[in-house]
Amino acid sequence: MSALQPWPVCPRPQPDESLPSWFERVGAEYQMTPHALLSSFDQSDGPVAATAARLGRVIADRLQAPRVRGKIAALSRLPDTACNTLWPSSSTGWELTDGAFRSYCPHCCLGDLREQRTPYGRRAWQQSWCTLCLYHGMALVLRSPHHHRADTQWLAQKLRADAQYLTPDRYRTLKVARESNLRCVILGSLVEIERAIGNALAGLSPNPLCWGPLTPTEFLCIVTDLTTWSLTHFEPVRAWSLAEDLSGAEEQEGYGLIGRRRRLSTADYPFGHSLRTLREVTEPKIRGSALWVAHALMSASHVGASDRDANSALQERQSSYLRRAAPAARAWLANQQRQWPAEYRHRWWITDPSSDNSRYDPHPSVKH
Repeated sequence: MSALQPWPVCPRPQPDESLPSWFERVGAEYQMTPHALLSSFDQSDGPVAATAARLGRVIADRLQAPRVRGKIAALSRLPDTACNTLWPSSSTGWELTDGAFRSYCPHCCLGDLREQRTPYGRRAWQQSWCTLCLYHGMALVLRSPHHHRADTQWLAQKLRADAQYLTPDRYRTLKVARESNLRCVILGSLVEIERAIGNALAGLSPNPLCWGPLTPTEFLCIVTDLTTWSLTHFEPVRAWSLAEDLSGAEEQEGYGLIGRRRRLSTADYPFGHSLRTLREVTEPKIRGSALWVAHALMSASHVGASDRDANSALQERQSSYLRRAAPAARAWLANQQRQWPAEYRHRWWITDPSSDNSRYDPHPSVKH
């Protein structure tokens, strides 16, 4: 540790910057990739062998090691407050498993360029529930692995193209005179559920008129169950997950917000997992699809761009999604619901989600 010579040039981290983003900016000062910069002072794990798609995750994991933190603190001469921000002592439990700088908001990054600073990754973009920039109301864009090369800098032309691609004019007119009108589009539904998750993580109870009588912990547990359920391929054959089984209107209206990836089966999951959670999906569009399904299943008011259940009652929407699910998926969800509050289940859900003949109560106690 004492033999390390401090870096002669080291940019200070932004207050809301993620660790992988800051380390990438340090490497750019020396025309080095994050991999090359890390290897220049830490070889304790030996050479890193990984594909371009996985290299960012490997580097992000190594940056969290205490020995690496100590070396970086000495090389960068960062004050303790900055180190504690880059390496927080606690986590939300919703961080993406792939901790690399993968997603970005083109409008935020264009703003960085206007302020004459290098675009950087925000910590919020590392959260699995975050698929939108709530400040700009825009979908996050997935970075190419080649963005991590030192000779590939942020180009204003590319950022402007991304921003134009995601302009709100591509969706239905978003009426913002009243907050409730945000529910009229997929974008509004995602804004609503992502704000509710962020508030619940801060200890604020969700609006009971919208989400039912739930504590913050109960709300987060149910969102976790529903997104895991909708992302998991319970079928033994390759298929889209239920989160990606979108109607024609949903695909068209959610262009740039929600979408599909290649067909998968559980054999494609990493580390032999049998379930696919929100944290394990890097692509923000696919996570947005799962949150869209969770909103449809949980929210008392879900008026969306769908050609199969728009304006329908809550239990009718639940029944519609469950009828399309595999029997194993219905059984899994029914088992998870045993851990949910009994009053919430009774008032807010259909009676038997595991049944092939799931029916909704035409006169539910929940008012719509």
